This record gives sequence, C-alpha cells and structure tokens, in this order.
Amino acid sequence: MFILMAGVVVFLLLLASTSGRASPQAMAEAFEGEVIRRHSKQVTLTTGMRTDYWLDIRTDDGELRSITLPWRIWGRFEAGERIVKRAGERWPST
Repeated sequence: MFILMAGVVVFLLLLASTSGRASPQAMAEAFEGEVIRRHSKQVTLTTGMRTDYWLDIRTDDGELRSITLPWRIWGRFEAGERIVKRAGERWPST
C-alpha cells in the first residue's frame, strides 16, 4: 500500500512540475515589449532539482511582466531585445 501511495505522489509531483506547457489563458494573451532581464532559478523538489527560466518584460503599455519559458525558448532572447507574443501562439518571438 505504501509503495502505491508513494508512486501516486511521485506521479503527481512530476505532473505538477512539467514545464514548457502553455495554459489556455497564456495562449490567449498578446503583448509587445522589451526584454529587460533574463534569469533562472533552481527549485529543490523532493525528487531532485528543477530550473525555471524567466524573462522580465516591459510591455509597450508600460506593464512589467515576468513569464516563464522552457530553456530552449528562453535561450533565444537577450536583454534589450523586442519581444512579441501574439494571441493564439504558444511562445513569444523576436
């Protein structure tokens, strides 16, 4: 019984920590702006370490946003670059 419960807990943690998936709400968002900072943060989980990758953006409307991205997308951006996120697209582009 304990092994079954431990398996369920591990499965739920893996499911919750799956990065790189855009929510329907994030898919509907649209904005344009400038990347003002790239940063990453290591998170300690009971199953090991995970690194989250963030971009801080100042939109053309003056709003400050922080968005999390998968590493392969995050690596495409540098501070000072223009960024465009169109409604219906999963990830922003330059």
